[in-house]
Amino acid sequence: MDQATYDSLQKLDETIEQYIERITSASEEGISLLTPIDDEYPDKLLSHHAPLTLFLKGDYSLLEANRLSFAGSRDASDETLEWTQEVSSTLAVEGYCIVSGGAFGVDAAAHEAALDAGGNTIIVSPSGHNNPYPAANAELFDRVEQNGLIISHRFPDEEPARGGFLYRNKTNSALSSGIVIAAASKDGGSMAQYEAAIKQGKQVFVPAKSVGANPNEGLRQMRSSNQASIIESANDLLSKDSSQAGQKTLGDW
Repeated sequence: MDQATYDSLQKLDETIEQYIERITSASEEGISLLTPIDDEYPDKLLSHHAPLTLFLKGDYSLLEANRLSFAGSRDASDETLEWTQEVSSTLAVEGYCIVSGGAFGVDAAAHEAALDAGGNTIIVSPSGHNNPYPAANAELFDRVEQNGLIISHRFPDEEPARGGFLYRNKTNSALSSGIVIAAASKDGGSMAQYEAAIKQGKQVFVPAKSVGANPNEGLRQMRSSNQASIIESANDLLSKDSSQAGQKTLGDW
């Protein structure tokens, strides 16, 4: 045993006590902790990367909802945001809970459209509940906290961690049976989200060329990959046959 390991073990009881205090403090703020050993832990996460900690605030019943995720560039064009709002709104009315990351652009458009339609939405946040990220979307986070659910891997007072956005992306797509990627540049986070969703075996939906979504370099790759379903509207998505045997529509998942 090296000295660093020995020193860490000597402080183990103190470290455990500090974590207990932080978890208790979170609970007093209405923030609950789920771990993979809890019955309420989402099955879809258990079958994928199973984060060790999920801090939740809001409507926990949405963990049982029929969910569909959204992702896309923060600098998406107005046409892209309008299309995202239309698709999200229609799906929310049809009973889907809209999941996304709370970021600028496509994420915010999807969350806001779901709420405006009287539907449900979940933010998978890269930061703790007391530090909405991006800070300029704090009002959106407050609205979702009151009318939906916010999920974070981080303790309430923590900022985003290095690599935390990629980890957040894995949870975003893992929580749902499928994901709409509304805009993507060639090398941005939306492409990383696409790759994570494909590895998880998720159905990926991307807008048809006729939608005029931008940025679109990544979308062109997705359309030509034969691993994404191309849609012009929410009705296309709802009527698409699933690529999985024995499942005819997304609603059957």
